[in-house]
Amino acid sequence: MSPTTRRALRLALASLIATALVAQLAIGLSRSGLTVANFFSYFTVLSNTAAVVMLTMLAIRPERDESTGFVAFRGAVTVYMSVTGLVYAIILAPSATDVGLTEPWVDWVLHIVAPVVVAADWVAHRPHARVGLRTVLYWLIFPAIYLVYTLTRGELVDWYPYPFLDPGEVDGYGAVALWSGVVLVVIVVFGLFYRWWADRPSVETAAA
Repeated sequence: MSPTTRRALRLALASLIATALVAQLAIGLSRSGLTVANFFSYFTVLSNTAAVVMLTMLAIRPERDESTGFVAFRGAVTVYMSVTGLVYAIILAPSATDVGLTEPWVDWVLHIVAPVVVAADWVAHRPHARVGLRTVLYWLIFPAIYLVYTLTRGELVDWYPYPFLDPGEVDGYGAVALWSGVVLVVIVVFGLFYRWWADRPSVETAAA
């Protein structure tokens, strides 16, 4: 794939995700009583918003992939998007859980297409900067902040974005802690895999 084609595809995906996010916000505000605060309290929305920023930045200046700081950001987005897709596929979709998305195509874009393509982009086009083990630990910071925010806000407004984070839905905080621990393990596994994939020797290097 040529660099120009790669940049175009990244911009196209960023545009598709942004369109889906804007459409969902507009539809939710007009039809379902969704509030802006609740909309941006979904991990799906936050991770996809970060994906739009990351893909746009990378499309405009591909050389950013040589920066350790940007690669850490790109890796974080890739991990969070992968978690978004996996949690939806395994936990939310089979139980027909309401995740605040009123349009099937929006659901499809944000939970399936975007996570798969962002992950595939990392696998197919590895970053040029190394990913240190400490970076994988840094990727846990945002999910930890999100969990604290969600539980604190949930107590105050009696609303939770996902049923497995609602103590009233899953028989208390012990169950919430269990589910959060499972997601933590998933984040670590994804993080270690993407780090290994990015830092593994290339075919040419291994042959030499």
